[in-house]
Amino acid sequence: MEKQGWVSIWLGNIKEEDSIGEYVDLTYDEDGESVPSKFFIDFNIDMDETDEDTIEKAVYKNSSSDISTLLAGCSYEEIIIPEIKENINLQKSYNAVILIYNFEYNNEITSTSAFDFIAATNYE
Repeated sequence: MEKQGWVSIWLGNIKEEDSIGEYVDLTYDEDGESVPSKFFIDFNIDMDETDEDTIEKAVYKNSSSDISTLLAGCSYEEIIIPEIKENINLQKSYNAVILIYNFEYNNEITSTSAFDFIAATNYE
């Protein structure tokens, strides 16, 4: 749900950098109406509760199980990384990250074939 000052974080594994955009980015039909992406469908997220301008995503050449490496360079990293490191111990390696700011995911669906919901935390 929309929540100012919060960020929700997903980690996953994607083969090609371009495919994360296809997975996450909204598309539009011939009437100009937005169509939810597979990511929004997979995690049952109402796209009206998010702003596509507050979504960050990245794919790395190498997988890592270090949350600091995966979140390096994200907005508010100086706040988010220490908060997440304290509470999360990754059990596997990932090469992709999706962050949605001003959104607190309800943890309804924790995993899909490609991505795992990791945490929602305050960044303010």
